[in-house]
Amino acid sequence: MLSLSDLQGAFRAAILAEDPAVLAPEIVADEIAPERRIAIYRNNTFASLTEALKATFPVVCRLVDERFFAYAAHEFIAAHPPRHGRLHAYGAAFPRFLDGFAAARSLPYLADVARFEWAMAEAFHEADALPLDPSALATIDLGTVERLRFVPHPTVRLLASPWPIDRIWEANQPDAADTTIALDAGGASLVVQRPRLEVVYRSPAKGSFALLRWLAAGRSLGDAAERALAEDPSLDLRTALLDHLVAGTFSGFATT
Repeated sequence: MLSLSDLQGAFRAAILAEDPAVLAPEIVADEIAPERRIAIYRNNTFASLTEALKATFPVVCRLVDERFFAYAAHEFIAAHPPRHGRLHAYGAAFPRFLDGFAAARSLPYLADVARFEWAMAEAFHEADALPLDPSALATIDLGTVERLRFVPHPTVRLLASPWPIDRIWEANQPDAADTTIALDAGGASLVVQRPRLEVVYRSPAKGSFALLRWLAAGRSLGDAAERALAEDPSLDLRTALLDHLVAGTFSGFATT
């Protein structure tokens, strides 16, 4: 009889590597042969995980069609099986997998669309938190403003892509009108978040996005502003910060 660890290894090989040689002798023979039992379990496992991926990445599926998606999902599942039982948390590595997936090389934007969809899924399932009330800053000593450090809302995700992934995503919604996306029309810098009940996203201007990126990295307001202005001298710091506050992008702040 196999040890527990060896049995688990044999089960993994039988399901993911389609190699039932070690596991089959451990299964009691009945009207259904052991190899057939394993095949049924394998098919159900891949089918359920493929459906979980389709639910998280519906636009990716639409862009490549269901048969290609099923093929990509099969290869991904075999290489990256779940590490826990929460199916809604499965798929974090899928965008990176698509980066190196040779069969998808003709769609260079596909992995970034997947990153966008994963960011929305993460934001949806992230813990609740109240957005920072902008009025809380009213009592801040003006002499300490530059030292403020803002805490990003836990649902905030930042994405930058050379491809118009937001327009690609919008054009592939079920109720979207037929439209043509110019892939050379410019990329996207996106803020995905769930400040309250629904996941939303927006596309701040270059300097505003840079400011948020530096603030999210833990920089003080003064340092973040200096770095963002270096990237975009036209940045209106006051307006950009106010926009982020009103959008609920932060959940707190501290002075150092």
